[in-house]
Order: sequence, then C-alpha cells, then structure tokens
Amino acid sequence: MKRFVITTAMVWAISVGFAGEVEAQKPRPTGQTPSLTGAQVIPRGRTALGVTLGYPSLRLHAVWGVGRRFDVGLMPALTYGTRFDGYRQRLGLNVQVPLRWALAQKPNFNFGVRLMPYFRIGESSPAFSAGGNVGFRFGIAMPRIFTLVFGPEGRVGFASVGESPNRGNGLDAEVMGMVGLESYFKRRWLFSLERHFGHLFGTGTLPDGNFIYRTWFGFAYVFS
Repeated sequence: MKRFVITTAMVWAISVGFAGEVEAQKPRPTGQTPSLTGAQVIPRGRTALGVTLGYPSLRLHAVWGVGRRFDVGLMPALTYGTRFDGYRQRLGLNVQVPLRWALAQKPNFNFGVRLMPYFRIGESSPAFSAGGNVGFRFGIAMPRIFTLVFGPEGRVGFASVGESPNRGNGLDAEVMGMVGLESYFKRRWLFSLERHFGHLFGTGTLPDGNFIYRTWFGFAYVFS
C-alpha cells in the first residue's frame, strides 16, 4: 500500500510538472498574437507553414512576414467538393495568394483586411476561374484560451464551366461570413478551426442561387 501511494504521488508530481511546462510554453493570446487566418500578420522576417483539412479541400499554407503590418502567402489546395462548396469545379486545383494588412491592434483585439487573388481549374468538363477575394478580419483574444476570429468576405471573378454547346460562362461571385478560432498549444504550434457560410451568384449562363458551406481545421508552425 505504501509503495502504491508513493508511486501515485510520483506520477502526479511528474504530470503536474509536465502540465506546468506545457502551460509555460503556451503563449497567452493577445491582439498581437500571430495568426494563420485572422487579422494579425506574421512578424517581419518570420515564416509560418501549415496544413488545413476539411470540406471542400485540403490546403497547404505558407506565410511570410514582409512588414510590420503586412504579410504575403501562398495557399495551394486540392478540392474535392460538391455543389455546396461554391467552387464549380469538383476535383481540382485551387491556387490562392493571400495578401494581409493588420490595420488595428489593441491588447485583446485586432482588425485587418485580406486580399486574395486566385486561379482554379477542375474536372467539370473542365472548369476554370480566376478572380479575387476581399475580406475583413476581426480578432478577439480570450486570455489563456484562444482567439476568436470572424468577419465578412466577398469574391468576384470569371468562370467557365461545362461542355459545349451548354458551357456556362460569366461573372462568378459570392458573399460570405467567416467564424473560427485559433489557439497556440505550444510556443510556436498553432491550431486553427474556421467555418464559412454564404451565397453563390452567377451571371451570364452560370447557375445562380446556391448556398455555400466550407469548414477546415489544421495546424501551423511559426518559425523564428
């Protein structure tokens, strides 16, 4: 019995020490905490690499801090969605170039804007489109927990989908709302979760009126 009590106490002490070490390494979120998808940029001279998986795509992220309030990224994605993804391409490749500006930083709040040119090509006989997104990002830091990220986003571009003589061509647009969270579980490791809801619009011979739903989760590492 005495040996059991001693062993239990040792395991408890080691667990508490390990948990304390992890907690010490975990940065508390603030308005200046670097973000993968939110408003705060990656610091100048640093790089973040990540991967996010969900519906309708698997995305790779590379973000480079260029200025004190500006970063630039590259986000290639393998898409495999359906009619609700808003991409009009089913299985395909989506390449985006996020450009992000941090416009306001407070102790527990931040605000920014992101421009994102894109090019897509897919199997829908085939489908291709090009254009750009513009989105506003707000971040609210929940001390010792995570950063809540949210904001509106819009996209407009040109798309061509389908087979002749019934091929659809025209302006392709969407209006979205985004909500998500980010949390550092170690000093440089970041967990990300995001969801997008919105509506798809089409002009010319493109179909119109679809509801859009997208969701991703994943991880990123911020290099020093």
